Amino acid sequence: MNKLEAANHYIEKNKGTVKNRPYFHFTPEIGWMNDPNGFSFYKGAYHLFYQHNPYDIVWHNMHWGHATTKDFVNWNYQPVALANDKIYDANGCFSGSAIEKDGKLYLMYTGHIDPNIGFEADETQVKQYQCIAVSEDGVNYEKHENNPVISEKELPKGYMICDFRDPKVWEVNGEYYCVIVVRNSKRRGEILMFKSHNLIEWTFYSSIFQMKYEDHILLECPDFFHIDGKDVLVFSIMPCDPEYKEDVSNKTAYAIGKLDYGEGRFIVESEGLLDYGPNFYAPQTTEGENGERLLIAWMQRWNQVTPPKDFSFNGMMSLPRELTIKDNCLIQQPVKTIENYFKNSKLHENIQVNENEEFHLGNSKTAHIKLIASTSENNQFLIELNKSETKSTRIMVDVEAATISLQSDYSDEDQIVIKDVTSTLDGDLTLDLYIDLYSIELFINSGEKVLSFTSYEEKGNEISIRGISDSLIKKVVYAPFEKCE
Repeated sequence: MNKLEAANHYIEKNKGTVKNRPYFHFTPEIGWMNDPNGFSFYKGAYHLFYQHNPYDIVWHNMHWGHATTKDFVNWNYQPVALANDKIYDANGCFSGSAIEKDGKLYLMYTGHIDPNIGFEADETQVKQYQCIAVSEDGVNYEKHENNPVISEKELPKGYMICDFRDPKVWEVNGEYYCVIVVRNSKRRGEILMFKSHNLIEWTFYSSIFQMKYEDHILLECPDFFHIDGKDVLVFSIMPCDPEYKEDVSNKTAYAIGKLDYGEGRFIVESEGLLDYGPNFYAPQTTEGENGERLLIAWMQRWNQVTPPKDFSFNGMMSLPRELTIKDNCLIQQPVKTIENYFKNSKLHENIQVNENEEFHLGNSKTAHIKLIASTSENNQFLIELNKSETKSTRIMVDVEAATISLQSDYSDEDQIVIKDVTSTLDGDLTLDLYIDLYSIELFINSGEKVLSFTSYEEKGNEISIRGISDSLIKKVVYAPFEKCE
């Protein structure tokens, strides 16, 4: 039995041990999951691959798990697509992307070689190569005979082959391009662009982005796409040194601008964070069935408290989000299909709350809440989620200070504060909350700012609104999640 067969055999034999899955966030069939990979629309379905260790709920021996969906709630698990069974990927099939060519689905991934695999690796022994696997049916993949297709030969001098990974590939006018993260000899993170006419023969093209930090900061999981007349570069940021203490860990950022394909220069016009929460990393995008740009991310981070071992799974994906650009900022909204699963909604209007008076919304651990508050009033109020007798998660809205913060008794995270929260054109503040068993995703003003938060503790189910000062809530729509069987 080879490694791929062994992984699929283990999953089939043990998948029944998994319990306590979230209701509408994707989780692996069993075991560990991190970065989304190969996110694509192919042969009438969305394909999501992911970094996967089927044998345990910890990171190790990366495979590519695989699932398909048409609505992002109901998923069909597919056989494991890639296992680390070649010399050039002996210690892991790391992250990458997918593209369709001539009716076939091509996966471009990083083959990882590390005799002492782990986070404390000896850099001199580590090599990371870019590789190709091809499928005619979207399920079974064959690694290309010319692998690796990008190695030391194609990487210019001054860059470190030990940190050279996560290719994101796209096509323009019959030419193929990919962006890959790397560290240079000064240990500064960069994003390099390579070019090919056939996905197999690649040449270095240019360096299109550099980190401002000289050391200890590594870029990961780049993404590149074109929407609304602009080019967008997305990347995640992590320290490379466990002693590094600055507050840059596990952030995901974007840069909007223009890629000059002739000169290989990316001209940045604006930058921002994709998510203000602690649990959002390594997003990947694809063009949707109708030409829209969709994004999904790993809703976790390194060194986070994880589920109990008896859950038999570890890792969730975010809600898929549709992206647009407004005022040179990236806007994110949940995919529309998710709304089909929030039914029996209740509308409440002109709710008055204060310190001594709260408004009970409902009892549910899974729901969508849409709230509209006026910014012309000095509104200060709390939305309390997952309330039990002693604990809750609190979202505090302070209109005068233009801040929204989250603090939870179910986590040891410090209070998360989003500043400079503006109003809509109507002078209102709009909040959309999506609550699942282990997560909260907050979309402010239809996705101008987003916060993702996770906790695997057992929680209460009461939801209420309470005033800090006398506050008026113009409208609240509350809808519990109901999955159609």
